[in-house]
Amino acid sequence: MPTASLLVVGTEMLDPARADRNGPLARERLAGIGIPLSQIVRVEDREEAIAAAVSSALASSEVVIASGGLGPTGDDLTREGAARSLGRGVVPDEEWLAALSRRLEERGRPITEAGRRQALVVEGAEAVPNPAGLACGSWIESGGRVLVLLPGVSAEFAAMLDGFVLPRLRERFPSRPSVRTIRAIAAGLPEVTAEPALAPWYRRQGVAVSILPESGVLRITVTIASPPAEDAAALEAEARADLERGLGRHLVSLDGASLAERLGEELLARGWSVAVAESCTGGRAAHRLVSVPGASRWFLGGVVAYSNEAKSEILGVSPGLIAGHGAVSEPVALAMARGARDRFGASCGIGITGIAGPEGGTAEKPVGLVHLAAVVPGEESARRLVYGADRASVIELASNYALYALWSLVRGRIPA
Repeated sequence: MPTASLLVVGTEMLDPARADRNGPLARERLAGIGIPLSQIVRVEDREEAIAAAVSSALASSEVVIASGGLGPTGDDLTREGAARSLGRGVVPDEEWLAALSRRLEERGRPITEAGRRQALVVEGAEAVPNPAGLACGSWIESGGRVLVLLPGVSAEFAAMLDGFVLPRLRERFPSRPSVRTIRAIAAGLPEVTAEPALAPWYRRQGVAVSILPESGVLRITVTIASPPAEDAAALEAEARADLERGLGRHLVSLDGASLAERLGEELLARGWSVAVAESCTGGRAAHRLVSVPGASRWFLGGVVAYSNEAKSEILGVSPGLIAGHGAVSEPVALAMARGARDRFGASCGIGITGIAGPEGGTAEKPVGLVHLAAVVPGEESARRLVYGADRASVIELASNYALYALWSLVRGRIPA
């Protein structure tokens, strides 16, 4: 079975805090055609470093994909590094150069000498067309290995991977195993709580399990490859049953559908709508909801009521309630949720108030304290949570948990 390596090129990508969007995408897409991604390596914008990384990856993987470093500027050196590794040169692809010139002319822009660099390929390579951008890629076969150079811009990387690279890899490696993939989403629980449901699967033949925690949401992927798995269909059914049983009320989906998507579906099924009132999350929960296509059918609107005055004047929260319990309290969170529901004429409401930090906490109400409330017809729920995290993480965690709380309540379950 062939394996793949991904090289993420860019000095800026050496910052551990810099998210790599292409790695997870490549891993999922490659696993789907039976070519597991065995390593992701970040490489600086230096020709020697790129050449060394390419040589090392080609020594261990049948497929190597490099992401980034194909633009028009002087630090875009992926082609040169790859060519150096293979002992080749870098040449323009005349067809892509002509197409690039036409595209720029249509936009009223002349092609510059720097812009021409985006038509360069490794000598002997086939140009990979870029339907979403200007820089072409390179498809290179050498010594029974495949090396592919793609831009780092996520939209371009995805379009070229799906439209060109994956179909070619299917042709190039016809003996790949068949693959079944389960993409589970769970919410409202820590990673360690999911472990008992996953532990039996770590050493099953032909089964690969990965778990990615993302601010209170777990993305669990179970990939079953046959061979070596003998009965992939039976294994998939067993794994699905284990996940449903083990994750229980926290299991949002088994097909990769997000928490916001599933919440929208539940609301639509009941003919309900929702509005949100946020303080410390600053609109993050509303952003998650409107990110779902078709959200206008069930999401009516939101209010960021950061000050006490805004909570009272816009949402109708009693000043006396705030004075008696504090703005960060269960009664205020419930009042905010009710206020959002009533102001927008929605069926359901969410209220979020907290102390995201890094300042503003007290011994009684520490930094990271969040009160969340969800209200649906005939039922209300509120939770006090304390997150030991930085400001940005508190915002992400709280907004995700608020959606989980409402999703649970809509389904007739008090959030765990």
